[in-house]
Amino acid sequence: MGIPGDTYATLRANADAVWEEWNRPLRPRINLAEDTSSLAAGAHAVWVALNRRAEERGAAIDLGGTAGYGLQWLNPLADITWPDGTRILYGPVTLDAVDMLIDEAVGRTGAADRLAIGTLAGSRAGIASIEAHPFLAEERERRLTVRVGRTDPASLEHYIATGGYFATARALDRHMEPQAIRQVVIDAGLWGRGGAAFPAGVKWNFLAGAPGDEHVLVCNADEGDPGGWANRVLLEGDPHLIVEGMLIAALASNAHYGYIYIRSEYPLAVERMRAAIRDAEAAGILGNDVLGSGFRCTFEIVMGAGAYVCGDETGLISSLQDGRGMPRIKPPFPANAGVLLKPTNVNNVETYANVPLILMHGAEWYRQYGTQADSGTKIFSLSGNIERVGWMETPFGTPLKAVLAACGGVAGGGVLKAIQPGGPLIGYLPGRLVDTLTLERAPFAAQGAGLGSGGIVFIGAGSCSVDLNVLFAEFVELESCGRCTTCHGGNQRMHEIFRRTGDGLGRTEDRHNLELIASTLQFSNCAHGQLSPTIMRNTLRHFEAEYNAHLHGTCEALRCPGLARFRITDQSDPSLVEAQAICPTGAIVGEAGNRIVEDSACIRCGACTDVAPRAIVREAAPAGTELPRRAPAAPPGTASAFGVPPLSWQATGLARPEGGMGGPAPITLFV
Repeated sequence: MGIPGDTYATLRANADAVWEEWNRPLRPRINLAEDTSSLAAGAHAVWVALNRRAEERGAAIDLGGTAGYGLQWLNPLADITWPDGTRILYGPVTLDAVDMLIDEAVGRTGAADRLAIGTLAGSRAGIASIEAHPFLAEERERRLTVRVGRTDPASLEHYIATGGYFATARALDRHMEPQAIRQVVIDAGLWGRGGAAFPAGVKWNFLAGAPGDEHVLVCNADEGDPGGWANRVLLEGDPHLIVEGMLIAALASNAHYGYIYIRSEYPLAVERMRAAIRDAEAAGILGNDVLGSGFRCTFEIVMGAGAYVCGDETGLISSLQDGRGMPRIKPPFPANAGVLLKPTNVNNVETYANVPLILMHGAEWYRQYGTQADSGTKIFSLSGNIERVGWMETPFGTPLKAVLAACGGVAGGGVLKAIQPGGPLIGYLPGRLVDTLTLERAPFAAQGAGLGSGGIVFIGAGSCSVDLNVLFAEFVELESCGRCTTCHGGNQRMHEIFRRTGDGLGRTEDRHNLELIASTLQFSNCAHGQLSPTIMRNTLRHFEAEYNAHLHGTCEALRCPGLARFRITDQSDPSLVEAQAICPTGAIVGEAGNRIVEDSACIRCGACTDVAPRAIVREAAPAGTELPRRAPAAPPGTASAFGVPPLSWQATGLARPEGGMGGPAPITLFV
């Protein structure tokens, strides 16, 4: 057994040398951001082109990698670091900008100025600091994400050189009592960032007091909210922060093993977290002798199978044990009987990530930001009908209106119709509340909604509340584990009522039936069923007039399939050829100059208006119009019988290109 402080000092000396070379390289280095959002925007193709062109040109540059900086609408992002330490962020770096970026790196100053976003270090005439960017106006100080976009997430040395694992080494070196660690977390006011908001330190007390010494930690990285990717930012951008947070939690609760449960849809996060654990073990930070202290602890990655209910800790534990992801009735609570019936603690990614900061700087420092009830900062992913899609880390209590302004407002200067915070179980609020809501729990709770885990979707006037409720109800029905009839059957009925209403067959008594379903769902076994009527309740409370209009055959947004139809208005548009070819049911018939949409064959998918928005309009259906055909059901993520994706989040008006279904700019849910 050695001295933790000495072991850490050795690691730090090596890390500092690596970090110095990163910040002041011998020759210019281009860092391309590689995260899921960047890859979706074509970053891999840019990386291949950068390597090829640098070699072909014999350019005296190096190439490196980072994670994105939060400016998703500008992906792919890249930065250049020069030997004098100057570092500038650029984007979007598309394939046609590769040579321009290389020119800038090798000394042709100004070659890539049109792509310059801001300086990350040093200064350059005409290019402002990144902190001055309007999107970051509400970021008072990056704490959780201070390394994201500035370090190589695959580098243990970068993490250590920027203060990583110091809090752990100091706690071990000073033989800090587990109770003292738990108390500082309690004093900081850290509560669970997964949405339940239970005090983290109190939860650790439960585990610490459990009998035996086979305590288990679990990190819930099964982030499944449509429109939410706050956890992914840290998993891909600063994986060692999560490892260190869990390591400190292990010290505080007498745990020696842990699992990080990551959804299988996050392959890059899985890769980086596995590498972080492997590197930490090789450095002696994890294993049988943590930093030479004699304390043993290590972690393991487990991939989830895509069940939304595994966001519930008992459902996650069931899946982790190779069982079906079904939440169970409590008690017993996980602190008494969790993984393999051993005492277990489950916390969210962002909860663990806050812990090293609290232990390093103290509770008072942590409370410098936020409110009395909600201390600290929070990562929010921001998407929908907005000009700038991305993520930001803001203090709790930040006005939502200011956040929307930082996002450039509603796309195209339109009207904000609604706000959908925290996922499909949390809420659906009218856009007018953006003027009064602040990003903390109490204001949302007062409106019958919640803040959730950090995903906020801004919804424009081109969307329909009933149509959205069809999607939300379908989602919670499909994601029900089926354990209790209350949840599965109740959500089936809710889905059926909204779908029938969207077909123009709503009934006066449906309002009473929906409220009856909502009261019955409160007897579900877990939060999935209990919270599933939240958005429906919000709709009936805040969008009552719109709901009632559907009962009288009117969908103002023209989104509901039974209350709208497609009609060709411009036979000369050459895009009609493609629209006819892409129609999955062959509903567009006829020859050039004489094409029509056969309403009886149309399934209202909107694919035709995606490619021919000027030639095909969506209009109110006359009374007595035959109900549209429904696309055959298909498993999520697969092609339907017509060869196109089934009705899903991606295939709705929420994610259509400009002009889809006759509406304004789309909402982007997956970023």
